[in-house]
Amino acid sequence: MRVTTVVIGAGHAGLAMSHGLTARSIDHVILERGEVAHSWKHERWDSLRLLTPNWLSRLPGYSYDGADPDGFRTMPETIGFLEHYAATIAAPVHPHTTVTRVRRVDDGFVVSTPQGEWQSRTVVIATGACSVPSVPAFAEALPPNVRSMSALEYRNPGSLEPGGVLVVGASATGTQIAEEIHRSGRPVTIAVGEHIRAPRT
Repeated sequence: MRVTTVVIGAGHAGLAMSHGLTARSIDHVILERGEVAHSWKHERWDSLRLLTPNWLSRLPGYSYDGADPDGFRTMPETIGFLEHYAATIAAPVHPHTTVTRVRRVDDGFVVSTPQGEWQSRTVVIATGACSVPSVPAFAEALPPNVRSMSALEYRNPGSLEPGGVLVVGASATGTQIAEEIHRSGRPVTIAVGEHIRAPRT
């Protein structure tokens, strides 16, 4: 199959790229390992809220038009926002199409997937920067009876064993997860390095 551009990833970056390509009449496909907003559906905790107010939520040709512009979107709302955007722009998404290899050839690229190969002049990699956890080296030295997990694995307090919890890192992820676990009645400690936090409002 031949196309001018292959976009890898159907998150907000890949969908925004699709909008721009369509506006320039450039034929393209979006290859997605899961479905639109896959990482939001499967690699985030259940109670996540965005740090930016709803009025700041916008993609090319699309913005928030709800009744709570100063609110902070929940996970289901974020997923819905992206799914609606993909439908609105008629993004040419090929779901459940995992890219296994990209190689350069004389006139562009060959993108390999289990469903076949795509030939294109250009490739846009829009797979995001948050899908690989940063796990401190000391985690390997933890005793076997101490369970360790990354934020990508965490879903809610009910998925944790009984007892206290140490959250390593006080970014938005660390503080939201720590607050949720604390509200569930567990003792929580947050390990904080150098940290500067901007006000949300």
